[in-house]
Amino acid sequence: MYVLKNGPSVLKEDVYLSWVERVKRGEMDLLNEEGDPLDPFFFDMVSTIHQVAVKLVRLLTIHCCSHHKQVACDEAQDFSELDLALFVRLSAGVRSVFICADSAQSVEVGISMRKGTFNDVMNSLITDKRRQQVKENMQEIMLQTNHRTHQENLSLAKAIRSVLARSFKLQNSDEHSLIHGKIPQLLSIKKISDLSNEDIFKGGNIVFLTPDEIVQDLRTQFHNLGIKNDLFSVREAKGLEFQQVALIGFWTFIESRGSSAQWQNCLRWLSSETKFTVTQNTGERIAGVVLNDCDYRLSAPQVSDEAMMLYTALTRARDQLYIIESEDCRKMTTKKGAGLVAFAFRRFIERNLAKKVQFIDEGFVEMTPSQHKARGITLMNTGLSMLRNHDSISIVKDKILEAKKRFQPSRGNDMELLDKCEKHLDCIMTKWTIMQYAKTEFYKEKVGYNLESKFSEVVRFEEMVAHFFSKFVCDSFMVEEVTEVRRLMEEIFMGTPYAVRFRDVCTSIERLEFFV
Repeated sequence: MYVLKNGPSVLKEDVYLSWVERVKRGEMDLLNEEGDPLDPFFFDMVSTIHQVAVKLVRLLTIHCCSHHKQVACDEAQDFSELDLALFVRLSAGVRSVFICADSAQSVEVGISMRKGTFNDVMNSLITDKRRQQVKENMQEIMLQTNHRTHQENLSLAKAIRSVLARSFKLQNSDEHSLIHGKIPQLLSIKKISDLSNEDIFKGGNIVFLTPDEIVQDLRTQFHNLGIKNDLFSVREAKGLEFQQVALIGFWTFIESRGSSAQWQNCLRWLSSETKFTVTQNTGERIAGVVLNDCDYRLSAPQVSDEAMMLYTALTRARDQLYIIESEDCRKMTTKKGAGLVAFAFRRFIERNLAKKVQFIDEGFVEMTPSQHKARGITLMNTGLSMLRNHDSISIVKDKILEAKKRFQPSRGNDMELLDKCEKHLDCIMTKWTIMQYAKTEFYKEKVGYNLESKFSEVVRFEEMVAHFFSKFVCDSFMVEEVTEVRRLMEEIFMGTPYAVRFRDVCTSIERLEFFV
């Protein structure tokens, strides 16, 4: 029996709170001087679009769609038109929807939500005959105070955002922060292994962010080097924030994509005194170099994705921000000292947006139990998001195992969260085994599910799902996994001679899903 040091558990058995809903109110600003939480409980409801879609179907089933309610949508820049339409359907109407979005943080592939897109969707949902006369359905409020970070971090982020405004006509921001802090620091290392050298890097609590495309390679290197810092891709860190953040490999990655010339031009433009996008005819010079055309909407659209990725990463830091680049992960280089990394660092220093350092020393301050628990929940959410994005099951498993370590007695010291994490991992792996069995035994390419001469396999499958449901069907954390297995059963057996064997089971499971 372990004694909990941080008050009552964050788990409340009589209230449904998913992993996503366990984001602590205010995060670390609700800790006392000893690092213990002043309020150990969590928000009542924070929903992702996936959760809302599932709950919407349930509401429609019992004919109580929330037409009288107001709906608030966060991270709406990553919505598709269908997602937005679902939220409007949940509300009393287009005037009852409150949308929070930052178009500069749109990092989802294929999604490009803009103000005009929102108005188009709203217009399509207005049934009044006069809708053709309405061009603007949105009442816009621009927030100007940034409460997440300090002015020095914000200045660097705003420089990248201005590139998006200049080159891609994205709405610019005039936000400011209420406080000042340390200027962002730039560190150039020869190889990733330097991060395991205490003379170069001390930062036990620093969270690393890197582009999605290289995160797995870096995780492998971190693991081999014994670097225990958390490492997130940009999409994994979306919507999160951390005290100390280090961006690693971003400029190297941008350079490898062939965008070096465009970015050097954009970074020169930061010193421009004009407001022109097309600069070919102005003859304006920055540091003796004539600026080229900055409008890259057609000539270099990849710059937009790179800038949004970088801007999103920069805005994850609440306190100290670091930018780290390593020579050994450079996939495309120019002349020594004349590459994009060196150029970007030099431009930031010249504009007093950052300073160059030879080492990083944040110390190895041990995280408090409450901080370990909060980080564990973040890792659990990340693993579940990766699962929904159809990432490799081994990667998802590793992420959840990382979360599990955070709840152990030597760290977060929360046995209930530890048990729940272990059970959720068991649920995910069992579900994956069931689905693999169904695919191997029942599914044929270009034919679909074929149960002919498969009686013994069907009996084995029945045993597997019976064991699965007996363990997980009434657990509110596992509703989505249970639903997936139940739908798989319906897809395989409904309309076949085996339907009588599974119909009542599926109906009972669906009823239990609704009331969990």
